[in-house]
Amino acid sequence: MPGWVHFIHSHLGVKVPMKGCVDATDRIPPMRKHQVSITWLTKYFRDHYESHPLTEESPEDEKERYARVYLICMIGGVFFSKKSNNLLSCGWLRILFSSWEEMGEYSWASACLAMIYHNLCNESLKAVREVSGAMFIVQFWTWEHMPWIAPAQRPDRDWPIDHPLRGEAYGTRWLGHTTCDNLVQHKLDEYRRRFERFWEGEVTSI
Repeated sequence: MPGWVHFIHSHLGVKVPMKGCVDATDRIPPMRKHQVSITWLTKYFRDHYESHPLTEESPEDEKERYARVYLICMIGGVFFSKKSNNLLSCGWLRILFSSWEEMGEYSWASACLAMIYHNLCNESLKAVREVSGAMFIVQFWTWEHMPWIAPAQRPDRDWPIDHPLRGEAYGTRWLGHTTCDNLVQHKLDEYRRRFERFWEGEVTSI
């Protein structure tokens, strides 16, 4: 693990404490085995930002450090998250600390989808009680192809023409301007019965 500590310090300028320091939020140390705490890392940079705000005049290497921390949060906390939603395997750092050009050569969407399928297989087991990975993608897919479980979209759901996210991502169709009045609320047994009885025609094609 000391090798990873040096690796993180050389790329982010962060000195990761090895002993006697525990994350105040969830009692997870900055590093556990070969994993780094995203909560601890983001808090470190948030505190640093308050005393050294990032501006257009900031050095390029400083801007890059913040950009890479943002990517770490997206990879470890959103698209390839573990069940803890806080720990990122250090193996990811070799990719995230490579050149921007090299990172652009990876098929991130394919990897994300592969992890979703892998996790869904594992999480279908009766003994498993938690899920991991980009489950919001599964949620959007469900809403698109199983209308009977999706929130209703209001007539006024169209976004302003100058909205920064307008038309940029398919999932933004479901941000705001929806209502769940048409759905059964907080009734797990009812949803289970519904899934057991739905038929092929109730799942729309792509």
